[in-house]
Amino acid sequence: MEKIIEILFNGLSMGAIYALMALGFVLIFKSTGVINFAQGELAMVGAFICYSFATMMNVPYVYSFIIALIGGLILGAVVYQVFFRTMVGEPLFSTIMVTVGLASILTCLAGLIWGHDVYALNSPFTDKVIQLDKITFAQGSISTIIVSVVLFVIVILFFNRSLLGISMRGSAEDPDTAGLMGINVKKIHMVAWALGGLVAAVAGMFLAEQSFVRLAMSHVGLKAMAAAILGGMESISGAIVGGIIIGVVEGLAANYLSGMSLGNFHMGDIKDVAAFVIMIIVLMIRPHGIFGKEKVERV
Repeated sequence: MEKIIEILFNGLSMGAIYALMALGFVLIFKSTGVINFAQGELAMVGAFICYSFATMMNVPYVYSFIIALIGGLILGAVVYQVFFRTMVGEPLFSTIMVTVGLASILTCLAGLIWGHDVYALNSPFTDKVIQLDKITFAQGSISTIIVSVVLFVIVILFFNRSLLGISMRGSAEDPDTAGLMGINVKKIHMVAWALGGLVAAVAGMFLAEQSFVRLAMSHVGLKAMAAAILGGMESISGAIVGGIIIGVVEGLAANYLSGMSLGNFHMGDIKDVAAFVIMIIVLMIRPHGIFGKEKVERV
């Protein structure tokens, strides 16, 4: 029983990271119609910024965390201004290829600046645990879950209660009408990219706390995309639920399915494909995702 609780807790922590990255996918796609294949790279850059200040410069972790948040916010806004300001409304394939190219650019720049080694993030939660009876909880996982929940609540309230959030929803629904109503659609799109960069930076720092800072950590973005598609690409609640489902399923698969043998067939480590298997199964039943809605257009 203790092992199950630990697996579920660790899966929930990893699911919170996937959900944060998936939230970035949803924020950008919902507002601009762009599927950002560079979301994992934005998370990686955020983790490297935090590493630079917290580990290399010995800046207190809280300040390093805040600096990385600001860096992610600025990076998202700059990416929009440089790459996507003139591409909103262009064919989906074109914007996807630009984000793929952007991912390669960010990876190359990160390699030039920080190198290709594996680094440890100097965090106050590293290697610290809380013991409850026979169950061990990592403090880093606890902080990840708590901060993620707070961010999810803030984002949901922001979209439902704030004037800017309502403007973003209106721009996403009908940008032409929103522009006629006096909403600066290009500014709204820049805000969406900035928020996408911010949540990506948070996810990257939490991922670095649980593993290491390295260029390859950007590959987690593909699993986060699976979480966003699983929940529904235009649903904030779907991004959260999709991330948690994939995190928990991945944890269970790693502990109970990896290494199993069926006759002469050895499964090996199937943890990394669990996210995509779940996504495919759900999409076969609900093509628009768990919370996605089919758009009906009147002719």
